[in-house]
Amino acid sequence: MGNIPAAPETQYGTRAGLRARWLVVAAWAPELGHLRAGLAGLPSSTRKRVTLETVGVGLVEAATGGARLLGRHAPDGVLLVGTAGCYPRHSQAFAIGSAAICRQIRLLPPVLGRQHGFLPSIIPTQERCSTALVRVLRKATVLPMADVACPLSITASKKAATAAAELSGCALENLEAFSVARAATAAGIPFAAVLGIANQVGPAAHAEWKKYGPAAAAAACQAVLDFFRA
Repeated sequence: MGNIPAAPETQYGTRAGLRARWLVVAAWAPELGHLRAGLAGLPSSTRKRVTLETVGVGLVEAATGGARLLGRHAPDGVLLVGTAGCYPRHSQAFAIGSAAICRQIRLLPPVLGRQHGFLPSIIPTQERCSTALVRVLRKATVLPMADVACPLSITASKKAATAAAELSGCALENLEAFSVARAATAAGIPFAAVLGIANQVGPAAHAEWKKYGPAAAAAACQAVLDFFRA
């Protein structure tokens, strides 16, 4: 994926990491439901260090919402939870209803080729989650890692899904991860994302997302709960 800027690092494995203040965000409130309920069962010392917020749906809303919330709360780390679609060629590695930790995130340019449209080279198109934060998330959850593509709109055809997977080199597709990652990098705050697999990218994506989205979001939230418990 070329030269990808690394997110700021924090030593989460130290005692200082145990006192970290966390901002956990999702695109919309229902994706935080399982996490909100689970936090009620954790010690008050943990609950006081965790703030749950929504950034908005899509690239633009997530960018503005993420920047606003990071400025308001100034956390030590930010986690995105939510859902993602899996490109068909990766469906055996990422089953619907499971969850994955994001490793690298790429802004997806138009999939029809440069003759139809392109992103100017000056626009940032790639982000990488905090290596230290991904390391401790994996230790706490034993989830697989995945690279994530972020288009402006949901990819809705089999042909476009194949092209998007080939162009991005990613396994998953999500609308908000790149925007929140960029906001976190601009603020100098470590970022990571845990996404539940709700559907395969393609013509049946929306129907599958409606059916499996709640369980997929819950799987992502459960991973974050396991992280806080650990």
